[in-house]
Amino acid sequence: MHVGAALLFDAKPLQLEHGGLDFERLTLYTEAALDSIPRYRQRLEWVPGLEHPVWIDDDRFNMRFHLRHTRLPLPGDERTLKRLVGRLFSQHLDRSRPLWEFWAVEGVENEMFALIVKTHHCMVDGVAGVQLLQALLQPTPDATVREPAGWQARPAPSRVALLRDEVRHRIDGMRKLAGYAPRVRENLRGLESVLRSGLKPTPRTPFTEQDISPYRRFDWTSFDLADVKSIKKALGGTINDVVVTATTGAVRRFLQRRKTDVDGIERFRSVLPVNIRKAGGLSGGNHVAMLLADLPVSEPDPLRRLEKVVRVTTALKHESNQTGGAELIEEVADLTTKRIVSELFKTAMRIRTYNLIITNVPGPPFPLYMLGAPLKAIYPMVPLMQNQNLGIALFSYCGGLYWGFNADWESFPDVHEFVEDLEASFDELKTLAKARTLEARSAADGQEPSART
Repeated sequence: MHVGAALLFDAKPLQLEHGGLDFERLTLYTEAALDSIPRYRQRLEWVPGLEHPVWIDDDRFNMRFHLRHTRLPLPGDERTLKRLVGRLFSQHLDRSRPLWEFWAVEGVENEMFALIVKTHHCMVDGVAGVQLLQALLQPTPDATVREPAGWQARPAPSRVALLRDEVRHRIDGMRKLAGYAPRVRENLRGLESVLRSGLKPTPRTPFTEQDISPYRRFDWTSFDLADVKSIKKALGGTINDVVVTATTGAVRRFLQRRKTDVDGIERFRSVLPVNIRKAGGLSGGNHVAMLLADLPVSEPDPLRRLEKVVRVTTALKHESNQTGGAELIEEVADLTTKRIVSELFKTAMRIRTYNLIITNVPGPPFPLYMLGAPLKAIYPMVPLMQNQNLGIALFSYCGGLYWGFNADWESFPDVHEFVEDLEASFDELKTLAKARTLEARSAADGQEPSART
């Protein structure tokens, strides 16, 4: 259940005379950044008798345990880096310590270095990941290293205090529930939609296996954000609709290659996480609702496919109120016990509620730097659930749209072919958008549109 990303930087501003990475400087810089994100110095403690986790300061916190240093073997190419990222994402976090690891990887080709970020999902979601970037990176190439503030762990509460505080929290929560009646009525239809959709099992496909392995493959690609916006402008929908449509086309191509009857698939469902923070909120932690969207993988025409995706996402946002229903579940769980959400997720996994997850997080449109080293690319990672073979995460940054593909090593060995299918599906939409734009220009000039290629 860790989320993460592979960040690629120009290594030259951080190189030492012998060519290696200045890891000591990077360590000091990162430790100072933790002053603005105190959760990264805390660990889990369990409330006795209630099996409920709470955060406490880690009196054993050691920066060098969490920030690690390695080097790629020659030639340090992209394929070798992807293999390393997959291997690091396969490893569990130590649950007795703060739930994160950063790996500085030198020896990446073209004088680059990578920072592999791995954080448990209970600490961070996509939007909180942006907050983490704000703490780690800067909008200017300033290479100044500030000294970390003096930090000392607060004494851990006693077992009696943990139990007392948790019981008090739950009593207060039950009282607050009485005032939620208007909210319950408002979101009841959304809750009904979530449960109704979630109780319909999806068909077994190469994207869903009963049991996946603990090992991961990681792949990536990127598109120009300007091309995505051109498709949106010419063909309709939103940026996320274009993303979902391109992915749907890739799923169709991939299933056909795996000899699956795509025309017979009535329900191929994706989870589309959405941020449920209040307007302007940038708090840490995990604050997402899961929308369940049926993707039209049986539709062979890419333009009709986009139109169907737009209808589905519009209905989810404005008619079904699934967001309100999911938010209601989260709020009730927070006021009582998180076990509600845990059990719902376990049930959803057992009955194959969905086939795929697609999460898209908007990032900064301007360049970022770490100690003067410009960030060149960022490829995000979303975790896999019990019987899910592929997770797709996207992050927009500085005019690019960066895709990360987290796949089960054993049941999804051809993830690179899925990436090629996605690129082909996106090119198909791009060609249609160019043709539509040329037609519109020709019509505006009073000319006959040129024949389509």
